[in-house]
Amino acid sequence: FGIVLVIYMAIGAIFFMGGSADVGSEAFDVALGGVMLPSGIFWVIQIKDVIILGGLFCLFIEIIKSTRSTDAQIVEHILSTFVFISYMVAFLWAPIAGNSTFFALLVMSLIDVIAGFTITISAARRDFSMG
Repeated sequence: FGIVLVIYMAIGAIFFMGGSADVGSEAFDVALGGVMLPSGIFWVIQIKDVIILGGLFCLFIEIIKSTRSTDAQIVEHILSTFVFISYMVAFLWAPIAGNSTFFALLVMSLIDVIAGFTITISAARRDFSMG
């Protein structure tokens, strides 16, 4: 999830350096393309949509990784917790991060931390009872 945070902040910094006055709401509304749906509606794909999809993909990978019970998982959980804290600090203090897109990423990071601990404890309990 740290990768998504870095990408988000890099995109926001590029717009901030470009002189955008309202970075928090406009930087990620840039359209990347669109698709005409069978309903006749033109769906515009924006940067924020791609970032949220990237966050969901990272969440999926992190949950898959948490099903293993190895010594490295402890380090993974600590890093995930630090990434969540970084998201929280950025959301509260960085103007670039004060929007719903970043809040969705923050919640995904929280789910990563909670699910990671829960799944790892369940897997370790199962391994302990079998061994």
